[in-house]
Amino acid sequence: MLRRGAWYPIVDETDDGKVVIEVRKKPVRVSRIDVAVRESPPDRWSIVIRTGLLRPTLGGREGEEVTTTYAVCPQCQERQDFSGKPDALKCLRCKTESKVDWSEIC
Repeated sequence: MLRRGAWYPIVDETDDGKVVIEVRKKPVRVSRIDVAVRESPPDRWSIVIRTGLLRPTLGGREGEEVTTTYAVCPQCQERQDFSGKPDALKCLRCKTESKVDWSEIC
């Protein structure tokens, strides 16, 4: 299953409008129109809005904040919750600090 906001390298392109991407070291064939193709990996945090099955159940426990968005680290692709609208985030996993890309929300 592909993760929204993640970056996957393209290993092949087909004549029928498909691309083959590498997901967990395995080739996965997807329609080119279903993915955003970039020349290089992002250098800023990607913001992802949880939708559909990934949307948290509303009306959770009393006093708990419902998280509907997360950020994806441009260096290690770790998903991380955040609050507010920060200009930059520091990854809890790889410790890299990068700016947040608010111009394109996934």
